[in-house]
Amino acid sequence: MEINTINVKLIEELEYIIGSECYNPNSYNGYTCEEGCEYRYPVTVTCKDENGERYDKKYRWKLDGISPDDVSRLKYKFGSNHLFIGISIKSALTFLEERYGINFNDMEMKYQEQKNMEEVEKLLRYTPEEFK
Repeated sequence: MEINTINVKLIEELEYIIGSECYNPNSYNGYTCEEGCEYRYPVTVTCKDENGERYDKKYRWKLDGISPDDVSRLKYKFGSNHLFIGISIKSALTFLEERYGINFNDMEMKYQEQKNMEEVEKLLRYTPEEFK
């Protein structure tokens, strides 16, 4: 599977699903008096500035608009351990493509076209009164 602008959105959405499944049973919410909490694990992207210096950019919410090159630099940092989640998702999608003879690039392109057509149709159905 080749990473391109078509399937980057799919990888962003899958990463968000995975990152949102974290749970800490030892936490306590003083406002609700509940023990344990679910949370979104932050994903980190290692970037370079204008001087070529590396820095980490942390996303606590949904990724939006990363480049195909950023996919290989997406990671979860667990202390000194790193899980490269972008590469992991790509590997899982490649495995599914090979096993089941599917093509996620084609499927995602069709999905995006359908989604765009639905949005255009929705806009065409609006009447001027709805914009007030």
